[in-house]
Amino acid sequence: MVLPSSFLRLFSLPGFRLRDSEQRHTSRVRHAMLSLLQVHGGHGVQRVAQRVRFAGDLEALWYLRQDMMSALSELDGEAAARRQLHPINSMFKGRLPDTMGPRPHQRFNM
Repeated sequence: MVLPSSFLRLFSLPGFRLRDSEQRHTSRVRHAMLSLLQVHGGHGVQRVAQRVRFAGDLEALWYLRQDMMSALSELDGEAAARRQLHPINSMFKGRLPDTMGPRPHQRFNM
């Protein structure tokens, strides 16, 4: 006998819904990253796209942003790459530990 999924949801584990939400968000971030890379061609971009495709979690995607920045900078320049990555960067806000977020740069005064 097969039970409808709506019925099974009533008996789901408390953490399951949170985990499912995290997986859906990771999928949305991955899709946004791949969509941006798809617009560009070249071996470097395709190599990064392959790594994005197989990244295991949101943390791995966070670290791949630098590789995307490098690949896109070579094609469009750094300023354009930063503009293109800005929407993707905002998708990570509040989803990673504070220690993994961008750090403010401080100037040293001597």
